[in-house]
Amino acid sequence: MGFEYKDELKELLPEYMDILEEQGKTENRGDGYWTCPFCGSGDKQNYTAAFHINGTRFHCFSCGEHGDIFDLVAYMEELSEDWKKHYNRAVRIMRPYLEGRKNTVKQEIQNNPRMLETVDYSAYLQECSLNVAKTDYFNRRGLSIDTIKRFRLGYDEKRNLVTIPYNQDCKGYVHRVLWASDNKYCKFGNELFNVDALYSGDSRYVLITEGQIDAMSFEEIGISAIGLGGVNEVSKLVCQLKEIPCDKTLVLALDNDKAGRRATGKLIEELADTEIVQNYIVNSRLYGEYKDANEYLIGDREGFIKKMSPFKK
Repeated sequence: MGFEYKDELKELLPEYMDILEEQGKTENRGDGYWTCPFCGSGDKQNYTAAFHINGTRFHCFSCGEHGDIFDLVAYMEELSEDWKKHYNRAVRIMRPYLEGRKNTVKQEIQNNPRMLETVDYSAYLQECSLNVAKTDYFNRRGLSIDTIKRFRLGYDEKRNLVTIPYNQDCKGYVHRVLWASDNKYCKFGNELFNVDALYSGDSRYVLITEGQIDAMSFEEIGISAIGLGGVNEVSKLVCQLKEIPCDKTLVLALDNDKAGRRATGKLIEELADTEIVQNYIVNSRLYGEYKDANEYLIGDREGFIKKMSPFKK
C-alpha cells in the first residue's frame, strides 16, 4: 500500500508513547516529557525527565537520541535498518488510531494484551548472553557463572547495558544501563521473574522479592525465589496465584525500607481481598541491617547463607 500513512503516523507519536506506558516501558511526566526509552533518564521523586516530544519529533536531552515515531518503533521493536520494516510495524501497532478508534485503543490493550504483535527477543538475548563475559557487572553483584548461565543473563556491549530475561522463553526482559542515570531499568514486556519457582522444585518455600537481582541472590544459594519487578507489581503476583494456585509457602522478602513494607502490606491485603488460600510468612528482620537480598549477599555472603538456610527445606 506504499507509504500513504507516513504523515498520519508521525502525528501519532504521543499516542505511541501512551502504548509504551501501558507496556511499562516509559512513564508520562507531563508537559510533553517522559522517562527516556533509550537511556532511562527520569527522576521519579521529582517527576522530571529529559525525553521530550515536540510535535512529531522526540529528543532526549540526556542521551541525545532524537527522531520520529519510526525511529522509536525501530528501537523498541529492535528492527534492522530497513525503513520499510519500520513503517510496516508502525502501521500494525497504530492501526486502531488510523482507523479512527483513538479513544478506545488503550482500553483494548488492557482487555486484550495480545492486540500488539508479540516480539521475539530470543535472538537478541542470545547474542547478549554470548557477550556476558565482557562485563563484570553480575560478578560484582555476587552471582556465579552457573547462575549467570542459568538465567541467560547478557551484555549489550554497543549500548553498554545488561539484559535479564524474565523467564526461559525469552518473551520479555528488563535491561539495566551501566552508566549514571536516574532510571537505570527499562522493561520490555512486564512479567514476573522466574515464575516457575512458584510451582517447581522440592522446597516448601518460595521467596518473593522486589527485583530480579534479589531473586537471583536467593537462587544463588539454592533457595527458590521470584522477582515482582518493583513495589507496584504486587497485583501481578496475586493474579498469577489466582489463575494458577501455588502450594508452597510464600516468604514475603521485599526490601527492608518504607516502600518495601508498604508493598508487603498491600500484597497481604490483596491476597485477603481475593480470598486466595495461600500460606505466607513475613519476617520484618529478615535482612537485618541490609536493605535487600542482594545487598546482604554482597555484604556478608556466609551470614546470608546461614540466615536463609531454613528456607532450603
